[in-house]
Amino acid sequence: MPASPFTVASTHEAFGARPSVGTRTFAKRAEEVPNARRFVRATLAGHPAADDAELLACELVTNSVQHAHDAEAITVSIMRRGTVVHIDVIDDGTTGLPHWRESSGLDEGGRGFHLVNMIAHRWGFLRERSGTCVWFELAPD
Repeated sequence: MPASPFTVASTHEAFGARPSVGTRTFAKRAEEVPNARRFVRATLAGHPAADDAELLACELVTNSVQHAHDAEAITVSIMRRGTVVHIDVIDDGTTGLPHWRESSGLDEGGRGFHLVNMIAHRWGFLRERSGTCVWFELAPD
């Protein structure tokens, strides 16, 4: 039985019937990370949370590229309602789970989730048979 695609029912309910939405799928390649960054920047142009959203989405796309070994594609979905921004980074990988990693000052990695935790208003991840979705919300003051 094929796995069903990701659906986060509460996302659309939380953002009302007509959220601004932008969705784009990228190949799971390092050279696609700047394209994902530009997509977030263009979609949220002028929004007060645009810079933070761009940084955090880039971190999560990079995590998928580096750690979702069996994934082939990464989808970035952006929703906004007023000043609140919700971004899903979804990969079709099914091995491993996103996890918090402690890093020292000399480590080159391990800081992505720390940044997300410090900057995002809320964040988390969902794991289904079809892949993994790491999401965050920004609610600037």
